[in-house]
Formats: sequence, structure tokens, C-alpha cells
Amino acid sequence: MQPMLPPGIQLTDTLEQMQQGTLMRKVKSKSWKKQRYFKLQEDCMTIWYQSKRTGKTESACEYQLLCAGR
Repeated sequence: MQPMLPPGIQLTDTLEQMQQGTLMRKVKSKSWKKQRYFKLQEDCMTIWYQSKRTGKTESACEYQLLCAGR
């Protein structure tokens, strides 16, 4: 059974690969670069990530917040 997706979004091979997760590099500046494991959640609207920082090691962020940018 396919998960409930937002209107207008179809589950493609690319989205399925993103749901499996991948190791990526988060870059804030030339000197600040950290490895993170990113994974698209089943709702296709939330991105989960894991860092190696002590304390808060797992977080999630909604897609709309990423689109708003800084």
C-alpha cells in the first residue's frame, strides 16, 4: 500500500531513493562543512537527518521551512 502523499506528488524512483537516505554534506560557509545523513520521510514533506553532534543527534525539518529559506 502506498503512503498518503500530498496532492500533486507522485512517488517516483527518485523519491524512493531519497526515502532510503544518503550521506550528504551540509555547508554553511567555506570553513563550516559537516557530514549529515538525510532521509525523506514517507509523507514526502519531512526531511529527517542525523548528525554526530553529542546531545541532539536526530532531527526533522518540514519541506516548507526549507523552501522559505533564510
